[in-house]
Amino acid sequence: MFKARFFALLLLSGLPSALVHGQTDPVMRPRRAQTPAASQTSVQQSPSADATAEAKRLYKEGVKFGTAGLFREAANNFEQAVKLNPEYGDAYLSLGHAYYDMHLWEQAIENLERGLSFKHKDKDAADLLGRARMMLERESGSREKKPLMSTSARQPSGFPTSLRRTALSTKPSDDSSLTKLYRVGSGDILEVRLTDDVSTQPALLTVTPSGLLEHPDLSAPVRCAGLTVEEVTARIEDDLRRRPTVKRPNVSVAVNEYVSHTILVSGLVKDPGPKIIKREAIPLYVVAADAQPLPEAAGVTVLRHEPNESYVIDSLKPSDMNMLVRPGDVITFQPAVEQFFYVDGEVKSPGEKSFRRGLTLTQAIIAAGGLTKNSKEARLARDNGKGFLIMSRYKLKNINSGKLPDPMIQPGDRITITK
Repeated sequence: MFKARFFALLLLSGLPSALVHGQTDPVMRPRRAQTPAASQTSVQQSPSADATAEAKRLYKEGVKFGTAGLFREAANNFEQAVKLNPEYGDAYLSLGHAYYDMHLWEQAIENLERGLSFKHKDKDAADLLGRARMMLERESGSREKKPLMSTSARQPSGFPTSLRRTALSTKPSDDSSLTKLYRVGSGDILEVRLTDDVSTQPALLTVTPSGLLEHPDLSAPVRCAGLTVEEVTARIEDDLRRRPTVKRPNVSVAVNEYVSHTILVSGLVKDPGPKIIKREAIPLYVVAADAQPLPEAAGVTVLRHEPNESYVIDSLKPSDMNMLVRPGDVITFQPAVEQFFYVDGEVKSPGEKSFRRGLTLTQAIIAAGGLTKNSKEARLARDNGKGFLIMSRYKLKNINSGKLPDPMIQPGDRITITK
């Protein structure tokens, strides 16, 4: 929607039209420009020539961002433009378009209304305003149907926390609602029915590379990339309502074949390669079940293009495998990083030993060649995470007799066997 509105402006201004994917995080809504009341004697001053020129420059940059799909950046530019020139109608309309494409309906409505107060003959903006109001009404209605949580149980809502750029980081915060959502993308095949007559065969239509859905019975292609099937349905119904012969359109849209959402799985798995997912996110354990990791795989690296981060996951920890994988992620199953523990004292083969998960103290002693005749006690020194060693003592005869449990060994432990 946003790109279609500004394509002609883009050609006139000579801006590049390459399409790229961008974030759609919410941005702060601009303050409504205040119009002086009629009873006030003061008159609002017009913006200076420099302010007007800078507002136009920001507007053109915003158009550039918008046509590239960077709606957040576009909105930031338009917001600055209307601050410099509070009577810049095109900038308000463009800001409304950006908010609409980010599915921020209230902000879209506010700015479209403001822009139409300056450019009341803009039919496209008026149509978009109607759709934004309809989407807000639908969204509000769905929220009213959900039972309210008690005050004590209510949790703060919002978008997942975005981590700063880093080489390696821990598992990010994820929004579980993404596992129940799918937004249409280029290449998806949609099943579209424009009537409730079940005997009528639905049309199978492929979303174009530019994100459009072209149906012979529609007045113009419908932009559907980034929308849910419910939102696509609303847009088609809106198109049909413009015809005098259609009063109550009954449109149904469903995804017939999923194509656009892909991830890449590589490394120590039986079935590597690109995988298609049918949600905006799926748990990592679902990916693992499909790809079938090899026995030697113990770690997983998830490379995320946005925001250019890598996450290191322990595949043997169920809680870590709940991490949500998103379209575009590259998942690599890797062998375990070699780790060690150290044994000294009254053993036959002291030194550095390879660690494996589940190793106990008595097994560590066996790996060190076994005890000498005078061995009686084991002293286990472990780093407390702050650089200090914590010492634990174990009587070997109590472990062997079953009076004490055989303690588990951790990587980096230092075991000393004494007389």
